[in-house]
Amino acid sequence: AGNAAHVFIAYFSDQGYDVTVFADFKDEAERLKKAQDENGGITVHDRCDPTNIREYKGVASVISNNAADSVPQADIIIVALPSFALQGVFTGIKPHLKQGSTVFIMPGQGGADYVAKEILGEECRSGKCTVAGIIPMPLNCRITDWGKRVELAALKACYDLAAIPAANAPAAASKLSALLAGRTVNAIGNYVGIALHASNPNLHPGRLYSLFGDNTEGKVYPENPLFYETWNDDSSEWDQKISDERKLIWETICKLKPGTGEPHQVPHLKPYLMAIYEGQVADKSTMTTVIKTCDGFKGFRCPMKQVEGGWQVDFANRYFT
Repeated sequence: AGNAAHVFIAYFSDQGYDVTVFADFKDEAERLKKAQDENGGITVHDRCDPTNIREYKGVASVISNNAADSVPQADIIIVALPSFALQGVFTGIKPHLKQGSTVFIMPGQGGADYVAKEILGEECRSGKCTVAGIIPMPLNCRITDWGKRVELAALKACYDLAAIPAANAPAAASKLSALLAGRTVNAIGNYVGIALHASNPNLHPGRLYSLFGDNTEGKVYPENPLFYETWNDDSSEWDQKISDERKLIWETICKLKPGTGEPHQVPHLKPYLMAIYEGQVADKSTMTTVIKTCDGFKGFRCPMKQVEGGWQVDFANRYFT
């Protein structure tokens, strides 16, 4: 029932899919169903194209904290969760998986493949299900009225995917492309390519270090700046170093272990951002300008909390945890 789920409930429902929800965290399912019913569905305020802002609404047919209510009928299961939450959800859905179902993990980084193999390994080996990790996270979005309204800033243009079993990746890529209105989805080979990919684990740490490298315990800052629109060259330099290291590791693996994948399948950060935000970037000249002028990045603040006299870094935020 997080940010992405709010969009997906309405997005897929609006396309004519029957959407069911398994939400087992505390009383989340009960609260989500109540809010959705009060609002007649979840409203998506879609500002992906600032010149054509639109709204649409969709409804989940089932919202339950019991996987038996919402999982057995699902051909496709979208797990849009941080990696620490995967174990519990996989354990919950395991007894109820439909034969031939596909589980998409969004985003697919953070050791998701290890958790999937541990809990759903037999189901994957027997052909009962395929687990596929996706990069990037398809959506930039934020809930504005929980259970009722969510703001969608970006639906990315293209994706990379790896699967368990690996041989099922092309079929999983075709399914995801169909789900996302024909967007390009590439199968990239071994799952380690997803772990070394150019997404948020490359983008966020360099920026956070540039912003808060001077942080000391209890330090108060005068404001909470915009995370992307105030991006500077120092942030880009740190991110480029991370990008160089990722690429070198992947290229070395490909060289030493033929069959793992191809060097080009794991991209540098700047071309990756330009590809996934195609049509949303005004200035492609440098990494700094790509990030500062991307419509899909606008309006997001830093992971900070307001305190007396200003703002402090919020180390409980998902950017850190």
